[in-house]
Amino acid sequence: MALAGGSEINGSRFYFLAIAIELSLKAYLLQRGITDDWNRIHLRHDLTKALRCARMAGLRRLPDGLPQLTAALSPLYASGALSFGQGRPVLLMTPEAADKVVSDLLSAVAAAMDDNGQADT
Repeated sequence: MALAGGSEINGSRFYFLAIAIELSLKAYLLQRGITDDWNRIHLRHDLTKALRCARMAGLRRLPDGLPQLTAALSPLYASGALSFGQGRPVLLMTPEAADKVVSDLLSAVAAAMDDNGQADT
């Protein structure tokens, strides 16, 4: 969605990237036995916290730039500003590089989940 329909003008591209980050990290946590209720109560839409929890649960081989991207998107995403187009993150990378980071995250999560629940080391 970020690539196909996202706009840098209204921030929807960044909103879709934040959604992809959130759902991929939470999917990994679910696969590791963390419940959806726990995710909803404790993580909510905090991308930085979700990344930290996924790492603690064993997710490895994460793309360079992911911590910086989550740090830039998380406050605006958690507050709802990205979904309403009220905020634009300050990224230390191009939007195309952000797209690549998220694509690489999706691949890392898929690979880790394909390991039959074993931590990706």
